[in-house]
Amino acid sequence: MKPDLKKYSQYFLVCLTGMVLCCSSCKKWLDVSPKIQLKESEQFSTQEGFVDALFGIYQKVSDESLYGGQLAYGLLDILAQRYESKTSTAEYYSQITRYNYTPGVATYPASTIIDRIWANSYAAIAQCNYILANVDKRRDVLSTQAYSIVKGEALGMRAFLHFDLLRMFAPAYLDGANANKIAIPYMSAYQVKPQDRLTMAAVFEKCEADLKEAEQLLSVYPNIDQIAGNQGSTSSNLFLAFRQNHLNYWAAKATLARLYLYKGDKVQALKYAKEVIAGPSFRFIERTQLNNDPESTVSDMTFTPEHIFSVYVKNLRTASDQLFKSNGGVTGEEQDLFTTLPKLTALYEVTNVGYSSDLRGPDAAVPFWDRENPAAVYSKKYHVSANTVSVRQSRVPAIRLSEMYYIAAEAESDSQLALGYLNGVRVARFLPAINPPTPAEFQNELFKEYRKEFFAEGQLWFYYKRKNTAQIPNSPDAAAMTQAKYVFPLPVAEIEFGK
Repeated sequence: MKPDLKKYSQYFLVCLTGMVLCCSSCKKWLDVSPKIQLKESEQFSTQEGFVDALFGIYQKVSDESLYGGQLAYGLLDILAQRYESKTSTAEYYSQITRYNYTPGVATYPASTIIDRIWANSYAAIAQCNYILANVDKRRDVLSTQAYSIVKGEALGMRAFLHFDLLRMFAPAYLDGANANKIAIPYMSAYQVKPQDRLTMAAVFEKCEADLKEAEQLLSVYPNIDQIAGNQGSTSSNLFLAFRQNHLNYWAAKATLARLYLYKGDKVQALKYAKEVIAGPSFRFIERTQLNNDPESTVSDMTFTPEHIFSVYVKNLRTASDQLFKSNGGVTGEEQDLFTTLPKLTALYEVTNVGYSSDLRGPDAAVPFWDRENPAAVYSKKYHVSANTVSVRQSRVPAIRLSEMYYIAAEAESDSQLALGYLNGVRVARFLPAINPPTPAEFQNELFKEYRKEFFAEGQLWFYYKRKNTAQIPNSPDAAAMTQAKYVFPLPVAEIEFGK
């Protein structure tokens, strides 16, 4: 089918982000108001216009329907059975946790969320293509460095978004077994005309080409200024500020590592994961930096030094209050995203000797969980103070450093080197190093790490799908997984108006 781009044409003249002359505060840069729509010739008559358009991409992807919600702590983690609001009598999430994507079957159907993911992802892709349609024509208004960054980020985000659409709306690749299955359209031009869906192999090829070009272009500026500046920008140039909130040079490499592992190309996956790991830009959170008080200006509950790419979510506090009870209130409500203490204790293996020190677990010295009662425990990862001035409290990770270690551990053929990558994360999380005696036990330990590491971040669902997991733990009906459960259906409008 083809994306009904006429339906989304209101996004083509994109509502662009306003510029801020003084960027000493991250919120001044990120928390901006949209400008009125501009004619294309006027929009791209200056470098500032290109920067505005680029920032517009990141505003779009931070929407609750995308990486500011459903593709992080929302739909994907509900499908991965992270939470407990799934009884058959509680309609809010019950059909979602049972992988029923049929429209109109519940008061909160998965189809509604899925349709918005499709529509807003392609709207963001249209914004990428809007920039790419003009960046070569108006190179005269851009510095050499700005040209490379603008074009590189637009290409990188186009690939990043298409790849996630592929992971959601197409079957698992399964080392090429489904390479010729029809998947999604790859929108590589700024146009209203609908495009045919391509095979999975063709989409992979286009994602790979865009990401490699982005990697080359973005190599002109590999710096990550938030790390150097203790999470505040060190750049007086707005365009070069807050690089972790952009599809930066290292994020292009990390996305390639993720893509190659999903495709089954372990050689290339290992190559790119190792380059990010060996790079100078990211590090694991340190013990002295742990702080779980959202009222503190140094609070950092998503471990931002580890973010390779993350999105700034302006209204994250609203979601945190409603879904994770950061402001108290009645717990265990139908819309809440909570787990139970027994399940959390089992997940983090608290009863194992030495495992209670896991900084991610409920018994950590500085716990990142809110224990309302044993039957309702909430992640504090996205707790945001009403008065915070710290951007750290409003960032949702899209790719983090630990994933590169896990990719390297899975892709490395040398068992001892692979074990070193796995233990690298464990030791950083205050866990003892291990030495699983068999390859199967090593893979099981890696699986357990995915479950521990990416709570409320959406990545566990993609792990299950990539591995074609037959039975997802904690599923309410203990039913076997099928392709129909792993593949999101196309929106009804695409079926009606497509070829």
